[in-house]
Amino acid sequence: MPSSFHNLIEINIENKEDVGRTIIPSNELLQLVKLQQITIQSCYGVKEVFEVVAVEGSGTSEAQTLVPIPNLTQVKLVSLCNLKYLWKSNQRMVLEFPNLTTLSIHDCWNLKHVFTCSMVGSLVQLQELHISYCSQLEVIVKEEEEECDARVNEIILPRLNFLKLEYLGNLKGFCLGKEAFSLPALDTLQFKECRTITVFTKGHMSTPELKVIDTDFGICAVKTDVNSFIETKLEEVRTNIITYSSVFLIILIGFIYYKIIILIFLCLNVKTPIFINDHFQPHHRKIFNRNGKKL
Repeated sequence: MPSSFHNLIEINIENKEDVGRTIIPSNELLQLVKLQQITIQSCYGVKEVFEVVAVEGSGTSEAQTLVPIPNLTQVKLVSLCNLKYLWKSNQRMVLEFPNLTTLSIHDCWNLKHVFTCSMVGSLVQLQELHISYCSQLEVIVKEEEEECDARVNEIILPRLNFLKLEYLGNLKGFCLGKEAFSLPALDTLQFKECRTITVFTKGHMSTPELKVIDTDFGICAVKTDVNSFIETKLEEVRTNIITYSSVFLIILIGFIYYKIIILIFLCLNVKTPIFINDHFQPHHRKIFNRNGKKL
């Protein structure tokens, strides 16, 4: 890690086991005025990227310290198996990323959420969000754990146009809070192998530019909204499961019934021929009934 972050333009760390649990400590956050790009890969001890702590002596609980990271445009996190937070939400200190355009997260198995509702307010330039192979991820945007007086009723990501979610085996939805979402520029939505998703957002969601969704079902037209689309597809899956289960059950019952009939027939028909293998009678095949008498 650098001794000073003041002139740092790029952070690129790969295959380092001794980095520590935090990439950027809280006392260096105000020095990141030139930072433009972060790439961290295969650093297994990392638990959070930005350390956010309450500022001592900041006064009342309502006081907030806003920490802008003004020039950061790209963040890529890969194979950080112990990562739990990008930064931990804290009502006393709020990070702002006014120029972040691209965020990619892959193979971060312990990550359970990406943002909280208060975190996304500054992501006004975010254009691309790609998350994959995060097996414990439950939501992209999580409700606040602490009570917040300035509660967010609507979350707007004005420039997000590309959202790709893949192989997230525990994902339940994009956001399960009551907040409304407005994604006015979103025109590409892909989610594949997200088998546990039940709803995209619980609050109202507006995606006026979204016409099709690329899913496990193929590329599908969005005729209403994303939540209705997911609900329709889940109902189709449930119907197919019931149909296939019924067909399988009918086949199984028929097979069992057939076996029972054959067994009854063999038990009752004692004169049913039984052939002795040619191994015992190489030149003449003899036929016996069940009493051992030659037929």
